[in-house]
Amino acid sequence: MNPRAAFALAGDRDHAGRSGSDLLVSLVVLILATRLRVLVQAGWAGAALGAQYAIRLVVQLLTDALTIDLGILLIAGVAIWASAGPRRQLGRSFDLACVAVLPLVFVDLIAGVIVHAFDLALPMPVMWILTALTYAWTGSLVALAMLEARRPMVPPEAGAPRAGWALVAIAIAGLAFQGVWIARHIEQLRPMTSGNPAPALALPAIGPHGELGPKVAFAPGKITVIDFWATWCNPCLKSLPHLDAFARKHPEVNVYAIAMDEPVDSRALFDEQHYSPTLLLDDKDTSTRYGATTIPYTVVIDRAGNVRQAHTGGGLDLEAELAKLQ
Repeated sequence: MNPRAAFALAGDRDHAGRSGSDLLVSLVVLILATRLRVLVQAGWAGAALGAQYAIRLVVQLLTDALTIDLGILLIAGVAIWASAGPRRQLGRSFDLACVAVLPLVFVDLIAGVIVHAFDLALPMPVMWILTALTYAWTGSLVALAMLEARRPMVPPEAGAPRAGWALVAIAIAGLAFQGVWIARHIEQLRPMTSGNPAPALALPAIGPHGELGPKVAFAPGKITVIDFWATWCNPCLKSLPHLDAFARKHPEVNVYAIAMDEPVDSRALFDEQHYSPTLLLDDKDTSTRYGATTIPYTVVIDRAGNVRQAHTGGGLDLEAELAKLQ
């Protein structure tokens, strides 16, 4: 709201590192306000499946949430440093860059809270527009920071406390919405363990040309085989013909192939090879709850809806697994 005041404070060597600390706090608030359910899920999975699995979930969360922001921070810091001329200072340049990338955090925070509050699925055109506006805002601040880096340091002036308190209110609202959702849908966060009921499954079918269709859920009273795969996974591609042959031989079994990459590519491969399993698109939550950190990953579920086998890698003898259940 007052970028020159923010840059003056960040560039003042009496406050060296303050903007970096503020950015770190903002990122923590962003994760808590928009991704608290994933943290709860990771903690539950860690208690049930081991700390190593929980660490994987947290690392994946941080990667998804922060990679772009931190990448742009690095690029902005280098650009500001390179443009500073005789006043070039690496620490000051990155302090200014920390201010310039804050719009990425703020827009993600506001949009994430709104999406969770109203359970929205933003259309792709809206996502592109929002992304373009965010990058334009950040880009303009980077350009302004490049100019500020060439000027003599000036004493800090008053900032924009009202905007800060507004962000605090939004973050608190995000935490509240996340807490309510967790309380109402706690069963959806339960990790998969052998012998226990399988986590709920409701994923969109991938139709012609990769278009997403109605969501598919478990059919009660039928044995179900779920295979997590991706087009870039060579072991997955080798195991798909065996999955297809099993599905054709046993139409009484529900066989779901859950794609973990682009739906267009997945549909094109299935059409090219004429595969018969039902093709669904992963929503990340489902693969996380099923523990599909390495693919191919196959899960066998009995008629009562309980998990009987979870196998990583190809080569699972589905005929033998079916014989056990019959």
